[in-house]
Amino acid sequence: MKRSHVAFALTGLLVALPIAAYALVKPLRIVAPALIPGVSCPSAGICTDDAAKLGDAQQLYRDGYARAAAAVGAFRAAPRVVFCSTRACADAFGLGTRAALTLGNFGVVVAPRGWQTYFLAHELIHHRQAEVLGNLAVVTKPRWLIEGMAYSLSEDPRHPLTEPFESWRARFDAWHAALGGQPLWDAARAVE
Repeated sequence: MKRSHVAFALTGLLVALPIAAYALVKPLRIVAPALIPGVSCPSAGICTDDAAKLGDAQQLYRDGYARAAAAVGAFRAAPRVVFCSTRACADAFGLGTRAALTLGNFGVVVAPRGWQTYFLAHELIHHRQAEVLGNLAVVTKPRWLIEGMAYSLSEDPRHPLTEPFESWRARFDAWHAALGGQPLWDAARAVE
């Protein structure tokens, strides 16, 4: 094959691969949520499928952000959050039965049942974990650390959670209480 044909094929692959991933891996749509029909992003950090609920979304963003930042520190950049008020919107991002989903430090999608401060704070804590620990660490660190931290520090009022989530929260709480004066993120980096 001629060198120009190879270059053309590689260029085509480089263009087609992200488009295919965006179409097939629904959570990746958080990268460009305004491409989803019916979703608009009236501000840099907030997108929604219902302009009439923008005020509620903005208040929830402020409350969830404040709770998460108080627990795990200030964010490097304002996280993008897509607030879905309909099941169709949530399905477009592949949420299934989840109340919300965080895709590393790319953003958060909230389903209709997830419009609660503690749900958003939980997801924003995951976003902050990705900022501090890295996206790979969020998927490779022990679940008791990643999920336990989010359930505990978001002040999730549900007690007990279903298993294994309640055990993860309890293990994180015990670990966190034993830190003494050691900074949270230094200790979290050391967990294997």
